[in-house]
Amino acid sequence: MLPSKTDMAFPLWQGKITLFSDFFRFCNFRLPITKFCKLVLDHYPIHISQLHPLGLVKLRQFEFACIALGHIPKLLVFRAFFVLVWKSPFFTFDRRDTDVSCLRDIPTSSKDKDWKKRFFYIDAAIIPGEMQWREMRPKDKVQDEAPPKDAYVSNALYTRLCGRPFVCMVIPDGALVMAGMSLFWHDIKMYPSFQRDDEGEWSLFDFVDPPRHAALKAANRVLGEQKPDVMKIHLE
Repeated sequence: MLPSKTDMAFPLWQGKITLFSDFFRFCNFRLPITKFCKLVLDHYPIHISQLHPLGLVKLRQFEFACIALGHIPKLLVFRAFFVLVWKSPFFTFDRRDTDVSCLRDIPTSSKDKDWKKRFFYIDAAIIPGEMQWREMRPKDKVQDEAPPKDAYVSNALYTRLCGRPFVCMVIPDGALVMAGMSLFWHDIKMYPSFQRDDEGEWSLFDFVDPPRHAALKAANRVLGEQKPDVMKIHLE
């Protein structure tokens, strides 16, 4: 539901959730929400309407990079790289001091400077379960203790992410569908695919690697008997 000219993003309407258009244009966010995104919201716990786009984009990029490397995203590894920091009036992520940063070129501002003014409402039932709204002052922080180093340093996912730095980029819908992070697809008779300009091999991880991303272009294929196994793992 679109707001009227006098509506405000907060307080939340009864039975509604406020989402910002920047979530979809800048953060690679899609509905329905993924299991991992809901896991992060439940862990801290926070309401999705309180997420800052700079936090949500890092969450989604982390999730995509894990899947692109062939791993299920893990909260333990996520916490090893990031903590939540309060930033009025929404939450944003800040990087914890780790031995190796898996995320390069971290954005410091949203592409849309007026993102707070561009919002809409969705039915709260679209996101399963309850979300906790935090009543906090602007300078308060959401505290999270980093897990013990010996709990994640030898983790295969953590090791692979340290060895494959990635960046925050707008990921094409087709790639999000192939990663199981979106159901938004324009043609049920086609399935998403890509090819490189040089006709070389490519992988999902290319979409968070700028030089390789630039050489990719859509090359969707007709849906036949060999239907690709997508959209089954990460969505509720």
